[in-house]
Amino acid sequence: MTQIYLKDHGILPGSDCTLALAELFAEHPFDTEFIFESGDYHFSPKIFRDLRLSNTDVLPQRKIGVILENMKNIRLTGSGTRLMYEGQMQAVTMLNCENVVMKDFIIDWEKPLVSEGIVTAFTDSTVDVYIDPIAFPHVVRDLRVVFDIGAGEESPMNQWGVIQFDANTRTVRRTTGDRFQLGRMLEDLGGNVYRFASKNPDTAVGNIIVLRHNERQHAGIFTEKCKDITIEDVTVHCCGGLGCLAQFCDTLTYRRVHFLPNTAAGRRVISGRDDGMHITCCSGTVTITECSFLGLMDDPINVHSCCVTGVEWLDDRTLRCRYMHPQACAFHYWAEAGDELVFIDRRPMTPVAHAVTAEYVLESNELFLLKFTEPVDEAIRSRNPERLSVDNLTHTAAFVCTRNRFGSCRARGVLVSTPKPVRIQDNLFQSSGSAILVAGDSNYWYESGECHDVDISGNTFTDACLSSMYQFCEGIISICPVVPEPDVKTPFHKNIRIHDNVFDTPDTPVLYGFSTDGLSFTNNRIYRSTCAEKWHPGTALIKLAYCRNVVCRDNLRVGLFSIGLLAETGCEMVCAD
Repeated sequence: MTQIYLKDHGILPGSDCTLALAELFAEHPFDTEFIFESGDYHFSPKIFRDLRLSNTDVLPQRKIGVILENMKNIRLTGSGTRLMYEGQMQAVTMLNCENVVMKDFIIDWEKPLVSEGIVTAFTDSTVDVYIDPIAFPHVVRDLRVVFDIGAGEESPMNQWGVIQFDANTRTVRRTTGDRFQLGRMLEDLGGNVYRFASKNPDTAVGNIIVLRHNERQHAGIFTEKCKDITIEDVTVHCCGGLGCLAQFCDTLTYRRVHFLPNTAAGRRVISGRDDGMHITCCSGTVTITECSFLGLMDDPINVHSCCVTGVEWLDDRTLRCRYMHPQACAFHYWAEAGDELVFIDRRPMTPVAHAVTAEYVLESNELFLLKFTEPVDEAIRSRNPERLSVDNLTHTAAFVCTRNRFGSCRARGVLVSTPKPVRIQDNLFQSSGSAILVAGDSNYWYESGECHDVDISGNTFTDACLSSMYQFCEGIISICPVVPEPDVKTPFHKNIRIHDNVFDTPDTPVLYGFSTDGLSFTNNRIYRSTCAEKWHPGTALIKLAYCRNVVCRDNLRVGLFSIGLLAETGCEMVCAD
């Protein structure tokens, strides 16, 4: 492998190297290690690409910082090197690459894309907030805070998406979650303190208010159509959208990737606007290990595929389909020749047929044609096509999630929807919503994937878990697929084993199981935390609905619980002690 020191090519810390680095990469696309000096390398919006990002706003082009394209056997070696960005842009982009290792970097923005304020006073109708003008550059125009994010761009504050953290614990303030709101600005009090309308705010002086003020336009590290990618010893201090977004990739490893605030720059909790790691329609094995997350404004990890619905049959081998979510559409690689597809009845969420892709033809951002290698049976084609969804089974990955620290972030900890083996083991959770959500959906978010083999073991769930209510947060572990017409004879998920975990809970449900076959909850320890009074509406530690073949036994409970052990609705063959 050839070693190239960037300094030997005039690419030095302290200068903008956007175009020079892209040219150097293009000149050495194979079998090369690129070695960065310690220091700050700067990037600005000078490279543009038409990229269709999953769960991200649709744009005609993205602004790119570091770009690797059609490269193989590559190492990017830093030494605590900082990659510094300005304005709305994508920090690192890898397209059609194979066997790439990125190691020992820090990703940050001089002017952050998400900001914070501190509560200085409040009444039953107002909240006064101080915003540090150095850490979060801003001005006020027409009683509206406008943030300077660099590259000549400004980003007005939104009143939605405000999340409150406790000043001392740096966790989302208990029960406030998405409920805490700031209304319109009422007054500029001077000294960078601003008064906002707020109805009966549940807050305290000194609490930290996260202010999301930009759109979800770019990822931090984006990989598409890549294979064998390793991101290691990388810290992300700032991101204006999804942190690490991978789509249509094969085999990914994230080791010691940390989403943490840059406290030296005056940021107390915020590290990213949205999810930490978002894995869409990938294959092989996705491994996330020894990573840490704090202050993200959405889920630290989400692994899923993307469901679409039928529109009309053009012939017995051709179905016009529609992307249903406006931030997940127009993909170049949703299906390719030879991919295995499954048809799903969207009401009971049961698979009804399989097919193999012959051709995928994108017609618009929302519509595309699927052509199949063999005629589809008339029994399937006679159904209302809009009641059918289609999932690509080839683009599903095994998932290994071990030894990670899930600090307090908005919403859940790990979301998973894949039929391949899943191992969530030896992690620490402080998730403000459900720590683990086993999802699956072709009716709402269209993040599909029934689970067939899930092992959740050796994890510690602290009493910071499920301290606020978000969507699907029915238990610390919530098995909550969107199944409009559940049938206990044909559950959606299968073979989920939850064992040898520790739960510390203030009368909060530890498990919600919905539409699952072969669910076991064994050898867990459940402690009654006294950190708070009961607030969650759940009336039992374990709630089951439309599940079958359930085993719940040998679980230790310590403390005085006010809620029962088990509640069930419409279940069959439940064995509990």
